Amino acid sequence: MSELCREFLITLDDINVSMANIKFNVISTSNPSNLNVRFYHGRGVDCNAKSNILIDPKFWSNKMQNLKPSIRKEIKDHYRIKTENLKNEIIFRFNDDFSTGEAIDSKWLNRVINNYYKRPEFENDYKIFFIPFIQEFIEESKKRINHKTGKKISDTTINRYKSILNLLLKFEKEAGSKIEMNDISLKFHNDFTNYLKLDCNYSNSYIHRIISQIKSFLTEAKMKGYEVNIEYESKKFTFSKDESIDTYLNEKEIHTLFEMNLSDNEKFLNIRDLFIIGLWTGLRIGDLKRISEFHFSSNTLIISATEKTNSTVEIPIHPQVKEVLRRRRGELPRIISVQKFNKYVKELCKLAGFTDKILGSIKNPKTNRKERGYYEKYRLISSHICRRSFATNLYGKIDDKTIMAITTHRSHSQFMSYIKTTQKEHVTKLAEFWENQK
Repeated sequence: MSELCREFLITLDDINVSMANIKFNVISTSNPSNLNVRFYHGRGVDCNAKSNILIDPKFWSNKMQNLKPSIRKEIKDHYRIKTENLKNEIIFRFNDDFSTGEAIDSKWLNRVINNYYKRPEFENDYKIFFIPFIQEFIEESKKRINHKTGKKISDTTINRYKSILNLLLKFEKEAGSKIEMNDISLKFHNDFTNYLKLDCNYSNSYIHRIISQIKSFLTEAKMKGYEVNIEYESKKFTFSKDESIDTYLNEKEIHTLFEMNLSDNEKFLNIRDLFIIGLWTGLRIGDLKRISEFHFSSNTLIISATEKTNSTVEIPIHPQVKEVLRRRRGELPRIISVQKFNKYVKELCKLAGFTDKILGSIKNPKTNRKERGYYEKYRLISSHICRRSFATNLYGKIDDKTIMAITTHRSHSQFMSYIKTTQKEHVTKLAEFWENQK
């Protein structure tokens, strides 16, 4: 762009684009990171692209829209020239192209940036493929911090990303073509969910999680300036979950476990006592594994930070938990792996007589898929039952906010998904209520 054009732009900036804004943001924590440029104007224009200006993310302040004050002057001058020149180019091209009716979107912004750098013509097509983006996202996630918890992204989360990546790779192979960002439309949604349901035989709930994660990937891509198909934001771009049929233990069943005489079986005694603590504290198995770090007083249990939410929790100690500690003379149950816990707790519940058949889902080892059916209750019990039983048994007896403060649920809808009172129990409660009205 000529110097005359740039000087003329100064007046245009105030006259024609007074409402236009250009911001540079660092999104990734990788070093170097690509400054993301966002251009928005009124209600009709809001697009993102990579500026192709590389920077150490520690240098840049998104809030200040500038380098941090501590950065050396020569570095500041370097980036000031780079960002100002690119900013002026975008405004100049907008004034020219908007007046001719050209669509101002992320594709346009990428074309402007490529032309500014005089990149080869083929780059202007900006064909971004979905698989490489996810692969890059996974690598970045290994060094990324979850801002809600202040912890690194867990291995479990990264493995979930990898599982979805592998599914998309298989789907690409079946389709015989690579998936571009702009291909992820409602048609893609229909084809991919059919593949997951009919070819892979996945449950509705698992497909729902896959689609939700794909939407999260696309939102991240959009923020980074990639051109995506807006149809992914449609309400139709989802999948219905199966009705939840998770199992829980009621108070009578927990009392049966508590009263069992297991003095001659150390394995079952240990698992029973650990199970009782879990059932009356509502802790995740990941937190129970840290039980030696907890602070037990005469009436409360204090956990400095729970595994998933990093929240401090104070839980009143249930009489059965107090009795467990008394029987053990203050010694805590021995910690075992999740796999052993899930195996032994089934054996314990079978011994307790929890053999009535109820509706549930069990993974078929031949197909590696969960199959819904009627199974003996003990076969459906695992570590997840502790938190669910705790919330369900207290529901309706104390206010929801108190239970949520202990279970660390952040939303009421999420909390209600844990409440598993059966229809039979609802009928019994209603009958008792009518009886008391006489």
